[in-house]
Amino acid sequence: MSRTNKVLFIIFNSVYFFFNWILIPYMPNPLIFGWMPLQMFLMFSTPLIAAFVWWLYYHHFFKAQTNVKYQQ
Repeated sequence: MSRTNKVLFIIFNSVYFFFNWILIPYMPNPLIFGWMPLQMFLMFSTPLIAAFVWWLYYHHFFKAQTNVKYQQ
C-alpha cells in the first residue's frame, strides 16, 4: 500500500471522528423524511461510509502482506 493511501486513510479517519464526535451534536436538528431527526440520520449513515473505507483499507493491507502464511 502506498504512503499516499495511508495518509489519505488517516486524514479520512480524523475528519470522520471530528465530524461525528464534535460537529453532529451542535448541528441543527430538523426532521427529515418527516419523522427522523437529522442528527440521528447522520449518526446511522456515516458509519456505513466509514465501514466501506475501512474495508477497502484492510482489503489492500492484507493483500500486500505476501510474506505472512495464514495457513499455518
